[in-house]
Amino acid sequence: MTIGLLASLYNESPRHLSKKERTRRDDVRKLERVVAFLGATRDVASLSGSDVERYTMARRKGQASIIGVTTEKPVKNRTIEADLLALSRALHWAMRERTRTGERLLKENPLFGVKLPKEKNPTRPVMSHDEYLQLLVVADRINPLLKLALVVAEGTGRRISAVRNLLWEDVDFPNSKIRWRAENDKKGHEQVVPMSDVIGGALLAQRNVRRAIGNTPVFPSPKDPLKPCSRHLLDDWLRRAYGIAELHPHPGGLWHPIRRKWVTERKGYPVKDVAAAGGWRYEQTMLRSYQHTDAETILRVVLHPTQRLARS
Repeated sequence: MTIGLLASLYNESPRHLSKKERTRRDDVRKLERVVAFLGATRDVASLSGSDVERYTMARRKGQASIIGVTTEKPVKNRTIEADLLALSRALHWAMRERTRTGERLLKENPLFGVKLPKEKNPTRPVMSHDEYLQLLVVADRINPLLKLALVVAEGTGRRISAVRNLLWEDVDFPNSKIRWRAENDKKGHEQVVPMSDVIGGALLAQRNVRRAIGNTPVFPSPKDPLKPCSRHLLDDWLRRAYGIAELHPHPGGLWHPIRRKWVTERKGYPVKDVAAAGGWRYEQTMLRSYQHTDAETILRVVLHPTQRLARS
């Protein structure tokens, strides 16, 4: 089994093809980078921890040969880890897959137990409420849809990809609920979640202006009202809002700091319920990458413990 054949078989497998199109494209590119560096004709069984270290060092220095082209931009451990995880997923798949004769494609994972590079201090900024209010004040000067996107993102904790793909038929005004479709969710997770009065009021005002209903986007593209706004356009609008408000965008994210704001402000509620309300399928991901510590909560933990009652 060569690395090139492994990648080809995995990319054609139902497991890979069942992913969302964007995720599939990203995974293919990551696997291509690793295969190009290690060599498509290399025997999978010959892989070792030294190969992981060589790839890591080359990518950090921007010297890894990626599909015949030498990269010029060094990358951080988080990007390197994502590439190697794509290889790891293919290896795990091959260990479970069998040939027509009943033999496993791969008898063992040659990289089992090998540690992948981790980002020691990942950049995961959180937007403050003051920043949010300042952006909200100037948003209308750019486009009314930006203000609505900020309100919905801040009030729901959802990814901007899910927000921009909302349809009017997903908004249940009588019952104050929003349907978040699986096809617009990174993990393919569909939910119907309660909607706050603030979000309901903002959406209703927009619908009255647009006079739109049914299978039409809440955030229509300026060029084609039957299609949603592109992610790039919403990013551009938000950058312009930062400039007008004389603020600096957080390094490492435009819309995600709003999502971290949402979940960080809800510490103290049951983790399972917070994850469900904000659209996290896995609570560990929410706790590890989104919810941050803050001085006020730490102070409450120190000063206001729950006293244990004496045993009877």
